[in-house]
Formats: sequence, structure tokens, C-alpha cells
Amino acid sequence: MSTGESFLTTLPPIGRKSFQSMCRPGSVWLRQAPVTWLASAVAIAAFAFPSLTAALQLDFAAVDAGQWWRLLSGHLTHFGGDHLFWDLLMFIVLGAACERQHPWLYPIALTAMALGISATIALTCQDVTNYRGLSGIDTGLFVWFIATQIRQSLADRDRTFTTFWTAAGVLLTAKLLYESTTGEILFVNAEGFIPLVESHLSGAVFGAIFAGVGFVLDAWPRQERR
Repeated sequence: MSTGESFLTTLPPIGRKSFQSMCRPGSVWLRQAPVTWLASAVAIAAFAFPSLTAALQLDFAAVDAGQWWRLLSGHLTHFGGDHLFWDLLMFIVLGAACERQHPWLYPIALTAMALGISATIALTCQDVTNYRGLSGIDTGLFVWFIATQIRQSLADRDRTFTTFWTAAGVLLTAKLLYESTTGEILFVNAEGFIPLVESHLSGAVFGAIFAGVGFVLDAWPRQERR
């Protein structure tokens, strides 16, 4: 018996099922999260080629000149290696999980988050000329993922996982409240750029919206096929 199997046998049946669903082999995640992997590949390519970064970053003057794609692509550009690493790590983990749970809703949510965050920055940070980074989208995906896990744990009547995911949600809420109050971003090495609290708050709002949409769609009565 492997170490992983030994660990799983210690979990209650419901918790074991939830845990196993999160720990599929990497090949399954690759097949079931094509949008996440494609976006990640573009982010890496943009970092590798500075000219591509310049063409994709969210430059509001360029958007005004008609380069509307930057409202979407700007989130895939980054200011440095650390910025890319941490943003992309969170995006791959959370994005793959959300895409596997809601495969057809996920690309719509990702597009809406990108456009919504870009619009929020344009409206609330009018002194900002350029924007890069996935942190706002990461926050939205985190909210969506946690809300889905809480709902599933409640449906399974799994108190352990319900407590765990609720605590994670409380901590995330506390982080966002701290950032919005102080203007300081936690857990970010902001060397060479200024983090924007507005992007995180906007991402969280869109994450909550799509969590709600996912709940409604999951609960929508389906006609039996005959």
C-alpha cells in the first residue's frame, strides 16, 4: 500500500471522496483544464519575450487607441520573475480546480473577471497608466473555489471540511478587509511595481458572482432524457 493510499484510508468516506477529487493525476488535470494551461503558456511566453509583454500589457492609452485586447491580455503579463511565479502558481492550482468543476462556465468567468478588473482599475485608479498581473483573477478564483468547497461540504454533511473551508474563507475576507483599509497588499513582494488593492477587491466580487451562478446552474432542475 502506498503512502497516499494509507493517508486516504484515515479519512472519513465523504472527506476521502472530496480529497480524492482534488488529487487526480497530473495528466487528468492537463486534459481537463485546457484553458488554464493555455493562459499559463501565454503568460510564460510573454515574460520570456519583452516585446510580447509590451504588446500585451494593459496600457490604457493603447486601449483608448483601439487596442482593446489589452483589457484581457494585460493580466497575463508580469513585472518580474517573482511576480510571475507566485501569480502563475496560484492561477494554475485554482484555475485548474475551477475549470474541472465548471468546464463550460470557466472561460466565461475568466473573461468576465479580466474585463471587470480592467474596468475597475480604469475607473478607480485613473493615475495608473499600465497594469500587469494575475493576482486579481487569482483572488476571484480563490473566492469561487472556496465557496464551491463550502457548498459541497455542507451538502455532504462533512463538518471537518466545512470548518476548514469556512476558516479559509474567513481568512481571505480578513485579508481583503485589511488591504482595503490600509492600502497594503499582504504576501506580495512588490519590488518594481505598485500593487493595486482595487484589482483584488474587484476579483473577489466577480468570484462571488460566479460562485452564485455555479450554485444556480447546479441546482437547476434537469429534464430526464427519454
